[in-house]
Amino acid sequence: MEKITDLQELLKHELKDLYSAEVQMIEAIPKMAVKASNKELKNAFNDHLRVTLEHQKRLDEIQSFFNVEKVKETKGFFANLFKSKEGEEHCKAMEGLIKEAKSLMEEDMSPEVMDAALIAAAQKIEHYEISSYGTARAFATQLGFGKVVDLLSSTLEEEYMADDSLTALAVGKLNRKAEIGAKLPGVKPTKENSRIKEDAGSPNTTPIKKTGKVIKTAVKTAPLTTLTKKVAKPVAPKKAARKTAKKASQ
Repeated sequence: MEKITDLQELLKHELKDLYSAEVQMIEAIPKMAVKASNKELKNAFNDHLRVTLEHQKRLDEIQSFFNVEKVKETKGFFANLFKSKEGEEHCKAMEGLIKEAKSLMEEDMSPEVMDAALIAAAQKIEHYEISSYGTARAFATQLGFGKVVDLLSSTLEEEYMADDSLTALAVGKLNRKAEIGAKLPGVKPTKENSRIKEDAGSPNTTPIKKTGKVIKTAVKTAPLTTLTKKVAKPVAPKKAARKTAKKASQ
């Protein structure tokens, strides 16, 4: 690998890494879709596969922006220029994330739990791609490559949408199914049970036991005037005492 001496070369390195990541994803997503048992999750994986193919095309378009000739003897960015279809770089981070996902898929899990595990693995991948595309876009913005910024922004937006859709599936349905598991097929939490679980889940919440009796406690508070100290006013001498004192002085 040649020495990287400026931000433009670093951007090219990031783009090569992303290309490799997308190629690996294109191979991995169909396997995850087959392993999923929930129909909506299968559709989500298949939809993201189509989107990922578009991401690869955008990276090819960015390649043309840098005027890299697609000739076998000439080194360039991506797939058709190198022995590997991933391009010059191999994204080790994506390799590790996919390896982890494959390891999960080989575990003995109920279908409900497997779906939850697949979402977790897929979202780890999404978060890596969001971070990587965000970094590449920041470099392109700094360098003033407007066209590259636009292409990367489109992909980044779709990565965010994919992540949000997986979250909605997990929180809205699949995590709850995994919680119940195969032990109680077809049983769904009641509203009351859900409410109790929500209350119990908060460390600052103490469950309140309701009874038929209402206990009233009357707290008597003293009037404000009684709580203030009365300052005694000086008493004026009586008239008789004043007269006596006057006569005595004479």
